[in-house]
Amino acid sequence: MANDMSDPNAKGPNNWPVIFDAIEAEDHARLKSLLDSGADIEIKGFQGATPVLAAAVIEDWPTVLYLLQRGARPGVADKRGFTLPYLAAKSRVDLDGRYGKALADVRKILNDRGLMGQYYEPAEVRKRMNEGRWPPR
Repeated sequence: MANDMSDPNAKGPNNWPVIFDAIEAEDHARLKSLLDSGADIEIKGFQGATPVLAAAVIEDWPTVLYLLQRGARPGVADKRGFTLPYLAAKSRVDLDGRYGKALADVRKILNDRGLMGQYYEPAEVRKRMNEGRWPPR
């Protein structure tokens, strides 16, 4: 694997940018280091997911919250049609559990930005993408 600090957007052994390895490992110190070294917070990985979507898919809500605080765009969608508002709304994480407070904070951010009340099911997102109507105007 390439040295993260020499190229924070390098690809890891799975051929995805190393930022996704840090997210999958829930290695928050490495994630911070990569971002501080210039890693692209909107870089695409599996199915075109950005880091914030990748963290939401695995329900690592503290990482989602951190990425939003670092400037990640909350309105992105991946090729599967997943969006952050959809994943946050459908999460089954226990709000009293380990990730609950972070999920509640993410939902509040999304709500404050007008995104929680109008999320789309993945099939609808894919349909709109295919029709050139994504993102919504």
